[in-house]
Amino acid sequence: MEDAQRVTKDMIKKCLVALGIVEGDLVFFHSSLKSIGHVEGGADAVIDAFLETLGKSGTLVLPALCAYDCKTGADWDKISREEIENAWDIKTTPTFTGLIPETLRKRVGTIRSDNPTHSVTAVGRYASEITKDHKKAHGGEWAANRPKWASRGAFGENSPWDKLYTLDAKYMLIGVDFNSCTMLHHVQMVLLEKYLRKIDGNAPWPIFDFRQIGRKLEALGIVRFGKIGCAVTRLMSCRSLVDMAIKVLRP
Repeated sequence: MEDAQRVTKDMIKKCLVALGIVEGDLVFFHSSLKSIGHVEGGADAVIDAFLETLGKSGTLVLPALCAYDCKTGADWDKISREEIENAWDIKTTPTFTGLIPETLRKRVGTIRSDNPTHSVTAVGRYASEITKDHKKAHGGEWAANRPKWASRGAFGENSPWDKLYTLDAKYMLIGVDFNSCTMLHHVQMVLLEKYLRKIDGNAPWPIFDFRQIGRKLEALGIVRFGKIGCAVTRLMSCRSLVDMAIKVLRP
């Protein structure tokens, strides 16, 4: 490993400041730890860099998405919705979204939302508000072709994804592209409930290319580019992300 690829916590903090992250912010990100470089301190150093930059008044939210039963190895795509819900354990089911989210999930004091496929974890000022009531969220359940991996209320009204929009979180993609942008699943739900359903009460779950929508959002100028370590990083307003994606997609 070349010295130029070694990344420290302080270096990450400087990158965050350069991107416009400040104390008190609410931040969500998808990430690839490997893409950042050789981080001294690993995933913990990345998390600490964010928490120290955000300060006590800030909030960090990470994806804690699940795709399999850690006890049996059963893939969510290969079992029924009922089996998925029965296999889910808010305390022990691991996330498959990378080492950084999995590390935060295991930290003392982290709060996790209650959803078998698309939970989030959070620390900080808005952690409780964002994670609570995910089990009561709703939206898009009526779509006949709703993907099995989209559990009841996963992206709906009152879900963490809805709250990230309402609170206008800063949304980041670190070393990954829009194919990893879970907020676009919330866009699918909003598009379905607020627009498509008015045209057709039996409208199917909308399907679109996430990378293609990402390129359109970049062309519209809502994405700020920077780097965290060696990782190309995209930063945008959560509200702008959803509103502009809806504008591009709505009939």
